Amino acid sequence: MSFYPQPNKYQCGPFALKYALVMLGIFASEKSIAKRAGSTWWFGTDEIGLSRAAKYYDCRLKYFRRETGKDGVKALMQHLKKGYPCILSVDNWEHWLTVINWQQGKFILIDSIKNRVINIYSAGQLARRWKYLDPDDDFISYDGYALIPNFKIKTRAKFTLAKASYVMHAKNKELAKHWDTYFNDLISICKPRTATSIHTISFGEFLRRYEKMIIQEVAYWHGDPTHSELKKIIDKMEFIANVYNLVIYIDEHKKALVDITSLLMMYACGKYGMDEIYH
Repeated sequence: MSFYPQPNKYQCGPFALKYALVMLGIFASEKSIAKRAGSTWWFGTDEIGLSRAAKYYDCRLKYFRRETGKDGVKALMQHLKKGYPCILSVDNWEHWLTVINWQQGKFILIDSIKNRVINIYSAGQLARRWKYLDPDDDFISYDGYALIPNFKIKTRAKFTLAKASYVMHAKNKELAKHWDTYFNDLISICKPRTATSIHTISFGEFLRRYEKMIIQEVAYWHGDPTHSELKKIIDKMEFIANVYNLVIYIDEHKKALVDITSLLMMYACGKYGMDEIYH
C-alpha cells in the first residue's frame, strides 16, 4: 500500500477503503479489496461491496447520514475523534474519498482521484463536495461510513496537519510511494507504544544515540552512498515511526542497531552494486 492516485475512475471505492485500513495499521492492495468488493468498470463499487470487503479485514462500516452540512460535519468529527477513519460519498455519489483526521478546523483527507492524494479541506470545502442533491425530489443528504475495527488496534496512524503537509510536499513523493515498504520494515524492528509500554525509547531517541554511527559505518564499508543520502532514508523511517508511534524496547537496542544498519547496507548494494568478497 502506498499513497498514489487511482489509475481508473471506477477504482475509487477500493482505494478509499485501502486508505482507511492503513490508518488502522492494516495494509491491503486495492486489487485485493476490489476482488472482495466485486468492483467492476461499469458499476464501480457500491456500499454493499465495500462493507463485504471491510468484513474480510475484520472491520465493519457504520453508516451515517445527515440532512445538513453542519450536522454532517459534526457527525464526521465525532467518528474521527474516536479514531475511526471515514469513507464519504462525494460529487453527488459519483466518487468515494477517505477522511482520516480533523484538526484546528481542517479535515485531512485522502482522495485517490487527485494527483496529490493527501489533501486538507475546510469544513465548507468538504461539505460542498459531500452534498448530495436528489434530482427528482430535491432531497439533500450527506452520507458516510465510519470504518470500525472488530479487534483491538495495535497501532493507529496519527496524521496531523503538519504531517499531512509534509507528505504532500513534492520532495517527499518517494516517501508516499514506498510508505508500506518503510512501515513493514519498521514494524519488524519496533513495537507500537501502548499504555503498558515500559523500558522503551522512541525511534527518534534511538536515532539520536546511534544514527551518526550507523551512517558512518554503512558509508565507510560500502563506499558509494553519501552521508546525506543515507540520512534521508533514516529521516523517512523516523517520520513513519512517529506517525504510528513506534518504540524500541531497551533490551532490543542491539538487534535494532543491526537491523537498521543491514537495511541501509542492502539499500546501498541494491542501488550501487557490490563486488564479490571472500571468494
